[in-house]
Amino acid sequence: MNTEATQDTAKFYFQIWEWLIILLVVGTVIVFMPVSRGLALTIVFAVAAIKGVLVVRNYMHLKHEHLIFYLIAGLPPLLVIIMLLALLPDIAFRH
Repeated sequence: MNTEATQDTAKFYFQIWEWLIILLVVGTVIVFMPVSRGLALTIVFAVAAIKGVLVVRNYMHLKHEHLIFYLIAGLPPLLVIIMLLALLPDIAFRH
């Protein structure tokens, strides 16, 4: 077995893990920063999306599965938009 390739792979996975830890800290620290709630939520969700992409592409081995990756990443936001549009009349026109 090629030990150099194994070491490169282990180093790559460790770097991805480091990025996940850094993003975890960023998402946690932003809650305690003096920013508006909306901005904090936007940053937390953006960081969570980035972490999700890192996990899906690197640890779930979907790097070469482009269509399935976009379906996995795109379906939940699409469902949220559909739900918001379905609830919009109740939210906008409640008495």
